[in-house]
Amino acid sequence: MYRYLFPLLLLGGSSFSVAAAATSLEQRLEKVERQMSRLTTLMVEVQQLRSDLQQNFGAVEEALHQMELLKKQQSNHYLDLDQRINKLEQARNSKAVGKTHTSKTKKREGESDAFSRAFALVRANKSKQALKALNGVIKVYPKGDYTGDAWYWIGRLHHVGGDEKSAKRAFVAARTALEQVVKSVPGTAKAERAAERLKKIPR
Repeated sequence: MYRYLFPLLLLGGSSFSVAAAATSLEQRLEKVERQMSRLTTLMVEVQQLRSDLQQNFGAVEEALHQMELLKKQQSNHYLDLDQRINKLEQARNSKAVGKTHTSKTKKREGESDAFSRAFALVRANKSKQALKALNGVIKVYPKGDYTGDAWYWIGRLHHVGGDEKSAKRAFVAARTALEQVVKSVPGTAKAERAAERLKKIPR
């Protein structure tokens, strides 16, 4: 009898081991499936974050582009306004030609023409040529009617070009020249124009 009972016990023990192993394997599979599900969720979130990041980069690039356009438009408007003011000033000077000495008149007209040519280069965005021409105006007419204006535009060109040190130096020279005009001929159109220019010089 015991001879038959022993194989049965072995068979029962084997069945229990197989069942336990199957249960353990099923638990492992469930664990792997849960991990795969989490991994899939994380991958979806990463893709969404990547998409959002690309959209944000696109928005930033568009904003920078719009800022550049606005900057150029503002600069063009300002140059156009300044040219109109210069033309009005030249017209006033032309009316006063008959009241001044001949040599002084020629000098003023020469300075006016030289500055107009230099300013035309500024409007044409030819920075190097404009800087050379404006410095030429200052060299020939160090205390002329347009000396302050020439220094001012030299400062503006250096500022746009990123040379803040040279821009600051030019603006200081422009302020000195324009303040001298305001003090020397107070109450005149020339002094008023110099005062308006002073307000535009950055501190």
